[in-house]
Amino acid sequence: MIKKTLRQAWTDVKPYFWAAAVIFFASLFAGAMSNGDIGWLDKQLQSISDIAKRANESDNVSLAMFWLILVNNLVATAFAMYLGILACIMPLFTLAMNGLVMGYLFGQMANEGTNLWSVIVRGILPHGILELPAVFLAGAYGILLGVRLLQGIGRSLTGKSKPWSGLAEAMKGSVAIYAVVALLLLVAAVIESTLTLYLVKS
Repeated sequence: MIKKTLRQAWTDVKPYFWAAAVIFFASLFAGAMSNGDIGWLDKQLQSISDIAKRANESDNVSLAMFWLILVNNLVATAFAMYLGILACIMPLFTLAMNGLVMGYLFGQMANEGTNLWSVIVRGILPHGILELPAVFLAGAYGILLGVRLLQGIGRSLTGKSKPWSGLAEAMKGSVAIYAVVALLLLVAAVIESTLTLYLVKS
């Protein structure tokens, strides 16, 4: 039953998953191409820096980083996914913002002469290979929920039968999808707080 629900949910969300990836990477490119300092993006980078600082000040850096990263990512993806029902705004904002911030960070590093390939391979790729698909999946399903709500409204206004069946089915599938998102984020947080941390410091 769970496997069937998950399979159907993935079939429904697959087109939105690829759209989410396009939005993210387009935003990443836009952020990387930004010229000079951008105050509101600098504030986003400062928030990320504050998380790392809090972890470094703890007695067990790896454990503190694991919990900070995991909780932050779980909350962010849950908001992106379930608030997507409000006209898809939240997942679109989350995907675009994450891409812009990462691209802006890469641009700043490049301007400072940092070896970006080393940063990507050692500091992002080990955990990003799981974390990014989780973010895409949560954002994509949030968009799906918003689309299904709008479809339900349209069907209801035009007198179609069972206008909310699509939204109900999507909400049912969201539980299985978020379980996958949470699992991916859990493993990614373990990798980021151990292997990535080791590679960055070595």
